[in-house]
Formats: sequence, structure tokens, C-alpha cells
Amino acid sequence: MRKVAAILSVLLLCAFDLAAQIDSTRLKELDTRLERYFSSLESEPVQVKNNECDALIEAASDKDLRQRIALKVYDHYRKSSLMGDEAVAIHLIDRWFSSGEISMGSDQDLLDAKLFAEFNRNSLIGMSAPKVTLLDPFGESVQIPVLSGSTSSVIAGSTGNPRFQILYFYDTDCAKCKLESPMLRSLLDDKNYPVDVTAVYVGRDEDRWRIWRESTFAVKSGSVRVFHLWDPEDSSGYQMMYGVTSTPKMFLIDPEGIIAGRGLDTDALEQLLDLFLAPEDYQYGGKESEELFDKLFSVYGVKVAPENVEEVASLLEDHSLSRGDTLSFKRLEGDLLYYLISKRGEGFKEGTSLFLKDYILSRSDIWNTPDDSLKVVGMASMMDGLLSKAPVGARIPKTSIKGWNKMRRKGGYFFFSTEGCPVCAAEKEAADSLNLSLLRIDMTSLEKESPEIARELLDFFDLSSLPYIIETGRRGVIKRRYISLVEHLLFLGEKD
Repeated sequence: MRKVAAILSVLLLCAFDLAAQIDSTRLKELDTRLERYFSSLESEPVQVKNNECDALIEAASDKDLRQRIALKVYDHYRKSSLMGDEAVAIHLIDRWFSSGEISMGSDQDLLDAKLFAEFNRNSLIGMSAPKVTLLDPFGESVQIPVLSGSTSSVIAGSTGNPRFQILYFYDTDCAKCKLESPMLRSLLDDKNYPVDVTAVYVGRDEDRWRIWRESTFAVKSGSVRVFHLWDPEDSSGYQMMYGVTSTPKMFLIDPEGIIAGRGLDTDALEQLLDLFLAPEDYQYGGKESEELFDKLFSVYGVKVAPENVEEVASLLEDHSLSRGDTLSFKRLEGDLLYYLISKRGEGFKEGTSLFLKDYILSRSDIWNTPDDSLKVVGMASMMDGLLSKAPVGARIPKTSIKGWNKMRRKGGYFFFSTEGCPVCAAEKEAADSLNLSLLRIDMTSLEKESPEIARELLDFFDLSSLPYIIETGRRGVIKRRYISLVEHLLFLGEKD
């Protein structure tokens, strides 16, 4: 909508003849109202600002008043700290000042304005990032922006989904760069964004450039890819194409090669990346992921070993994080977590314990968002707590359950079950067919008859899912746990 009310509020003040001496008090009030007007436009897109500013200037019929308003508007948008406002200043130069329709005041001021426009018009927000050819440290030509799928020698062999790219122009002698570069490096290491960084050295000292690459900007994050380029002969024209009249100068380019941010510092870059890379509300453990893991684990046959879980997790990492795709890694490993929650059997359970420690609980650099904590880390911590109960090598406690202490002394199978459980019935039938000597503990009856003993067993063993079968040696030392006798019978049949 046209902000007619805002324009009128400025022009009402100006309803006087400026042919005479301009009253300084009135001009000061005009400037104040203009500042309020600029504030009212802050959230509007560039085209709306362009139209509003044109309308404001056109509404002033007096030549001197029009010039004052035009210069005030131009000065505001050229110096604005709001990203993208420089596009309005360039529009004003092209529309009002270059043609001479409104005077800038002096030839030097007009020249400065035209240079500002030429050095900035090619790299405005929303435009395709200009293509410029630079050199890598080996003297090979590389075109920027370096987008996914490029055949450049710098990224030969790199694959994966298109990524955001940070384009960072710097100089090793620049005081501001000496502050900004370590801040940028720390951000990339701490947040582990899946981004590419094209760092362009604007100087000509090859030794200083090498030292800077190896020390000042040695990014350690496994998710960030850094490409180092320069133009020692100043032959590419990057200065004008990207408006590099001073350093540091930083752009954010989206996966399609469109400029998403310009004139950034590290704090502003962090805000943009957090916005653009915020994960969708992903729901783990869907039907498609279940079918995928069923196929992956089917190659191991009926009896899955603990190391097989690690192998699948490693395969997922090779196809995601190892290629710089952190988001895919999180989704794949998160889906695997939810898949393992529902799986029974010794191999799956013991493998899950290793998986939790190696791929989730020890990777706070990856699982670092509130959503991760809620859906993945919290779930993994709960499972780890259950799997940590009664580990192999621990000694089971004594109880007053009939037959318990005798079985504990000589060793054997302890079978925890519940009433009405078909899986429990199938496991009991398998035990009978194997002629195993086992002690069956019905937790339903135990909770009714001896609730204190039931609570002690729940504290010591992972009885979150029944049946739960363990094998002990002499003196009650646990040899195996989460045993499935049905699985064992199927495995024997598979071997035959």
C-alpha cells in the first residue's frame, strides 16, 4: 500500500514558500519527520521503498525543497545499516541524479554517487551472484561462485546437495579482517554449518596468503568446505562486480547462486544461516525409513550381531556427513535410533548401546539444536540408561524368589515375562524345545504379591520390554542378556 498519510505528514510542514530564506527551524523539523518516514518503511521490500521515495520527491514542487528531500533520502539509504537499502540509493542515483534532474550539489558528489552505483549494482540482494574467474593456490582457474556440481579442480570429486556459500573478501594487512577472520572461523567451527566458504585474498603477497590459510583461517569443522582463491594481477574485475572497495566484505549466496546477504559481519551471517538452515519439523521413524532399515539389516540374516548395527550406522555416515551433509546425517541416524527402539534380540540391543555412544551421545557438535535435544538426544539418553542396567559382567542380586538363589549359584537362564504376552509364550515354547533349564519370573504376579521385590528388579534390570532373558554363570555373573530363543531356533534352521 502507498503510505499516503506518511507523505502528507511531511508535505504539510512544507506548505510554505521556500523562495525566500529557508527557516532553519522548519528544516530541522522536516528532517525529523523524514526520519520517522524512513522508519515506517523499514520492513518494506526494496521496490516499495523505491516507489515511495519517488512519490515523496515528486510531491515537492519547489526545486530547493525537492533537492533537499532527494539528498536527504539518498544519504539515508546509502548510509543505512539495513541490509539491502543500498539498492534504494542506487535507484535514486539512476532515476534523479545521473540525468541531472536533481543536482547532487557538486560534480565531485555526482561522481562519487555514480561510482557507488557502479560498484554495487551488480551484487544486490536477490540478484544472481556475478561470475568471476580467479586462481586457486595451484594457479588453476576457478569461477566463482563455486556452486555444487562445479568441475573446478578445487572441488574435484565433491558431491552432495547444493549448499549455501559464504563469499569472503579479505586482506592479510586489514585491521578489521584481523578481527573478523577469527570470529568467522570460530562461528564455522562452533556451529558446524553445512556450507562452503570461498575466501578471496585481495592482496598479492603469496607468503602471507599461505600463512593466513594455514593459521588464521584453519577451519576444523567437518561440515564446512573452504576454497581459497585470489587474483594477483587484478584482471578479473571482482572489485567492481562485488563492490570490493574495502575489506572485509562478506556475501551469502544461496544454493541457486542468488545473493541472500551482503555487507555482512559474522553476527549477521550467523542470524541468516540460522534462519535459512533451520531444519524442518522432521518426524523420525516413518514407514519409509523402517522399510529402508529392514532391507539393510536383512543382509545379515536372522541373527543380527552388535557390530552389524555399527556397520549400518557407519554406512549412513559415509553417505551423509562424510560428504558434508550434516542434515542428512542427522535424519538418517535419527531414523535408525527410532528403528532400534522397537527391535528385540541380543544383537540389536547390544549394538544399540554402542551406536548411542558413538553416533549420538558423543556428538554434541552435531546434535546441538533444541529439536535435537527433544527428539533425539533425550531419547538416546533414556535408552542408554536402560541399556546400562545389568551389563554383561555384573552380578545379579539375591532375592527371596523361589529358586532364584539356587539358579544364581550354579548359573542358568532367568526368564522375565508377563501375563497375556504372545511373545513371552513363543519364547517359553522355544526354551522347552531346546530343553533349557530356566527360572521364569512372572512380573505381573510379582508386582501383586511382592511389590518391593518387583521394584528392586525393575531398578536393576531393563524390564521395559518383556520378555527379557539373561544367561548367568556361576555366582550370578551375567554372560548374555536380551536373548531371543526364538531367534536362536530360526538361526539354527537357517544354518541347516
